[in-house]
Amino acid sequence: MRVIKIGGHELDQPSFLEGLIAALRRMRPLPLLVHGGGKAVSAWQQRVGLTPRYIGGLRVTDDETRELAVMTLAGLTNKSLVAALAQAGLPALGLCGADLALVRVEPLPELGWVGKPSAVDAERLRRWLAEGLLPVIAPIGLGPGGLYNVNADQMAAAIAAALPAEELVFLTDVPGVQAEGAVRPSLRAREAEVLIAAGVIRDGMIPKVRSALEALAAGVRRVRITNLSGLEAGGTEILAEA
Repeated sequence: MRVIKIGGHELDQPSFLEGLIAALRRMRPLPLLVHGGGKAVSAWQQRVGLTPRYIGGLRVTDDETRELAVMTLAGLTNKSLVAALAQAGLPALGLCGADLALVRVEPLPELGWVGKPSAVDAERLRRWLAEGLLPVIAPIGLGPGGLYNVNADQMAAAIAAALPAEELVFLTDVPGVQAEGAVRPSLRAREAEVLIAAGVIRDGMIPKVRSALEALAAGVRRVRITNLSGLEAGGTEILAEA
């Protein structure tokens, strides 16, 4: 089994979607997709006069931002992606983590309505994959008091660990983790923390790398960070400490 996390920035590019569909048509068995959509959420925040705020690469989510996140991620972003996949003949099933309580979360109070995955209904997901479906999961989870915004990298890592997946791939707009002007073919945990502390790994790449390490620790065999051209083989492989 393979889990692929897609960044929201990539979904805005028609050429990316075309390439993704072509790649998915070649894959058997079909993977499970988790998508982001932070760019779209930020756009809606700015449209209503809110300023996006982040702590450690994670979005601070107040009451109004939660409404926008659910509307955007579980609504238009998820259904637009599912529609494109379905029109291409792929058996896409669009859901968010709150549907059927697929992903339960523990609140991160300092961030507002943000949660970190704590439980995944892996049996149901495995059944859908075995039936040949293509689950497309939006990063909204279920927690105390209702719906929580979830970092999509953390959502993908939790699902990959629960299945467990043989491979987790973070698709982004860069070919991998870059240091000193070049893409690192591999990166171990200790090196990653040094690069984060030095500001080489920053912003949205921080939760990707840390989620990758958590997935490895939880039993996922292989984790890569790459762009679409490196989906099959390429990018930066994140490695546990030897």
